Amino acid sequence: METTTVKTYSITQVSKMYNLPTTTLRYYEDLGLLYDIPRLKGRRAYTQQHLNRLGAICCFKDTGMTLKKLQELFEAQDNDNDLTKTCEILDNHYERVLEQLAQLKKNERHIKRKVRFYHDIKSAKENHTEMPDWDDYRDRDF
Repeated sequence: METTTVKTYSITQVSKMYNLPTTTLRYYEDLGLLYDIPRLKGRRAYTQQHLNRLGAICCFKDTGMTLKKLQELFEAQDNDNDLTKTCEILDNHYERVLEQLAQLKKNERHIKRKVRFYHDIKSAKENHTEMPDWDDYRDRDF
């Protein structure tokens, strides 16, 4: 008879892996976002399943989903009869992420122009040449 050893991680290890305070991990547990974490010698023993769930939590949080909405999503996911709600939450979040990406792209273009403009100012000062005019940068792509 073969015994299978499941790799586990301490709360400190998980905290370092995800750059989250241990208090946050405990809070996620209190909220029910992470659950069924076994204890080995009185200490939490996270499995790959918990890490997968935590990866999803971090992804959704990093893209603006609230903890309350995450609770709703996971509750709907865990209830196979509520696929409509799962899809609705995911569709809405995806749309918000697309809007964020579009805004980030717009901001990136502006920042790129500013970077180029100020590098050109610096160069002009160093070389004692004519200073650039922002109007020449306003609508350009670099």
